Amino acid sequence: MTRLNGRVAVITGAANGIGQAIADRFMTEGASVLILDIDADAGTVTADALARSHANATVHFSPVDIADGDATRAALDSWVDHCGRLDIVVNNAVAFNAASPDDGDVVSTPMAVWDRTYDVNVRGPMMTCKHAIPIMLRTAQRGVILNVSSTSALRGDVNYTAYSSSKAALHALTRSIAVSHAKRGIRSNTIATGFVMTDAARRNVGATKFDILQRSRLIDEPGTPDDIAALAAFLASDEARYITGQTYLIEGGATANQPWFWGGADGHPGSYDDDGHAGAIQARW
Repeated sequence: MTRLNGRVAVITGAANGIGQAIADRFMTEGASVLILDIDADAGTVTADALARSHANATVHFSPVDIADGDATRAALDSWVDHCGRLDIVVNNAVAFNAASPDDGDVVSTPMAVWDRTYDVNVRGPMMTCKHAIPIMLRTAQRGVILNVSSTSALRGDVNYTAYSSSKAALHALTRSIAVSHAKRGIRSNTIATGFVMTDAARRNVGATKFDILQRSRLIDEPGTPDDIAALAAFLASDEARYITGQTYLIEGGATANQPWFWGGADGHPGSYDDDGHAGAIQARW
């Protein structure tokens, strides 16, 4: 498919995981891609691999801490000088470590953790858009902003206060951009992911938590980075021309389910006994 043929994209946090899958899918769809990531080694390896697998597409990597607005601006300017235009920005870079106890409740979370999380998860996307939108309007007369978020923004947890609240702020940023720039051709949407089986997830999620996450979903198999990339490619394309200011959940039905309950002999939500009655509800926690 070539839904993004001729488009020029910037994807932050694309050295691995979801961002890498989005870069791969965008290039498959015909886009030229700039990868921004703080991990210089991983970013270089990813860009080289994508260049080899997409012989007719353009990919470039710039090592950037997305919280550094001046560095992001310089990378975008250099990319546009090379490609001549900018059509798509995907804000995927994130400050989050599921294995770290530092982002806890509001009392225990150190301010340094809170500030860094907001610098990357909110201030970074805001500054990227602040510089990218005028470039889009000048070079392409339109543009697409995709902010990658999490279902953690939609519900509370005993931990991850900084992460979840920063993602909620990102949803508001998405809507603000959509409202303020729609008449000039800018679309802005959020992709809120549930559990996605990335390499980091494999390292950080133990068997017990994985089992809990699996039983809270309506779809047994966990999401993959390619699932997120497919949605991103659609939203970035003209097929989604009538969609802006929205949050798309891609989470296997987890938020449609009561995550603290499960019923029935098979241990899945919505199960029934032989007479068609809902299974006995059992407390999960």
